[in-house]
Amino acid sequence: MSVGVARAKNWVPNRPVQDSRLAWEAAVPELRRRANPWWAVPLRILGAAVPMGPRHKHVPGGPTGYAREIGQEASGGRLKQFAIPVDVVSERLSPDERRLLRAEGELPDWFFDAVEEERRVRKNR
Repeated sequence: MSVGVARAKNWVPNRPVQDSRLAWEAAVPELRRRANPWWAVPLRILGAAVPMGPRHKHVPGGPTGYAREIGQEASGGRLKQFAIPVDVVSERLSPDERRLLRAEGELPDWFFDAVEEERRVRKNR
């Protein structure tokens, strides 16, 4: 068995929740990386580069608030597309992979490719 590519930070082992929920929590860091479109990065940098001061209080989010919002919405919306595929693919975990997920928060290396494939299938329906 291959050990996983994802490991959640601050993992609390053996919590009494469903495996699909644990899989989602373990997968979110990698899925967030995959969900961020390339064009959202400059918007986040632009949104963080300008200091917010009292003269910009009348503008929601300051002068770059809209750039920041667009970048966050783009990555957040794409992250949501992974929710159901993670749930479906988590059902394919073997008992050993489930034990590793529960104890360490690690997912097998095949997991993310299967999630991507499931997402593509659902998108094309």
